[in-house]
Amino acid sequence: MTTTELGTVLEFAGVTKAFGGNSVLTDVTLEVRPGFTGLIGPNGAGKTTCLNCVSGYLQPDSGEVRVAGQDVLGRSPAAVARLGVSRTFQTPRLIPNLTAVENVMVGGGRHHRQGHIAELFGLPGARRDEQEQREKARALLETFGLGEHPDRAANQFPIGSQKIVEVARALLNEPVLVLLDEPAAGLGAEDVDTLVEGLNGWLGEHPGAAVMIIEHDLELITRLCPTAAVLHFGRILLTGPPREVLRDPVVVEAYLGAEVAAGD
Repeated sequence: MTTTELGTVLEFAGVTKAFGGNSVLTDVTLEVRPGFTGLIGPNGAGKTTCLNCVSGYLQPDSGEVRVAGQDVLGRSPAAVARLGVSRTFQTPRLIPNLTAVENVMVGGGRHHRQGHIAELFGLPGARRDEQEQREKARALLETFGLGEHPDRAANQFPIGSQKIVEVARALLNEPVLVLLDEPAAGLGAEDVDTLVEGLNGWLGEHPGAAVMIIEHDLELITRLCPTAAVLHFGRILLTGPPREVLRDPVVVEAYLGAEVAAGD
């Protein structure tokens, strides 16, 4: 069944998670449909914990998480990735001595058709797969403004460019669900524009996919996302169009505090 038929790519249903008696997520219920969805909220609201529960790095204490109708609970991160889930992290997790294009290619395991034995012995089918993946990786780097230096080592790029390389890597698998954890942090205005253009272009070519973004840059969320969900102290406060959500008094209070929200 396709994501279009399902209508919902990602679903949280009553998800709760606590660490040492400290509740981080409480009854989180949220549907993420194809397109961009922002997950916003103050520091410590539980946003990254939500992404970790989807991608297999954490297991909720209760509730359900489904991707394209399939339950992900109990699956390892590798198994969740095989369902078509890709993600980035707040701090880029690149392989420093590999080139930019090689780092992007690391994200292509889901579509390797020949298997590891064929790769090990360099069989013709495996070489064709590798060449296809390399061409796709170069095209993604070009889309995100890094096409001039695909063979430069990842550790020679500034942190902002490393984050863009990681975004490109997350897209190589042609995922059904992309989880981006603060992709614009550390980027200058020009790089943010390139990021927005690249994501819009990719999603235009993959209309059934969903991209869920955690971001403190609320202008970016407003530019990209038709829908934003506000998480505060582990609970979803409100979901709706970003401009409307960010005008809501409860949301303003959550971000700025009661005194500021009241104009004192």
